Amino acid sequence: MELPGCDLALETIDGGQKEVPLILPSSGFYRMRWQWIFNRAGGPFTSPLEGPRDPLHIPLGREEKLNGADQYCLVQIWRTVVSE
Repeated sequence: MELPGCDLALETIDGGQKEVPLILPSSGFYRMRWQWIFNRAGGPFTSPLEGPRDPLHIPLGREEKLNGADQYCLVQIWRTVVSE
């Protein structure tokens, strides 16, 4: 993904934009990996990356890790080099 700026923002469906400092070292091309943990009671959930689809399968046994939150998301971002 090409990111033309260095500042990123985090926005949630229920809370709007969050003031979390997400600053990349420089603009350019990056790869990303996303992972979610969902609270089944707050669902159904669909993928925020793929648009509206069938609800996501949520495995049992992770609710205790959420501490009452509906979901947690881990995003890993790393710089890539574009071959010309």
